Amino acid sequence: MQLTSKIPGQDEKLDGLLSLLISETADRVPAAPKTGFYDRYSEFFGEELTSLQDILFEDGLIRCRVGLNGLEMEITSKGIDFMAKGGYSSEIREEMICHDNALRSQKTHKFWNTVVTVAFFTAIAIGFYIRHRSL
Repeated sequence: MQLTSKIPGQDEKLDGLLSLLISETADRVPAAPKTGFYDRYSEFFGEELTSLQDILFEDGLIRCRVGLNGLEMEITSKGIDFMAKGGYSSEIREEMICHDNALRSQKTHKFWNTVVTVAFFTAIAIGFYIRHRSL
């Protein structure tokens, strides 16, 4: 799956486009003619439609096939399963959770690193003090 969080709002647009394709499938439209696809959705997504479609193709969530109406576009079973799990928006959430966990872990390691360093220098200072006090 492509990382879509680099462009703000792109994950929501991809989820929206997949939802529209799923609703067409639910309405018993087996596949949308590619020209009809652009006619219907270009008003919603504008010039971004081609790049959104490319992302969905590369991720294997939609495919084109030759049908009765020429080149037809349809959502794959992988696309349906992907949307059932939450789509691109859930990937962004999971990525942010992992990032938060990594930051939290890094802060914990930094804290313990500081504690060990302070303890080491304190031990050296105490040893130095004890060594020179007895002379």
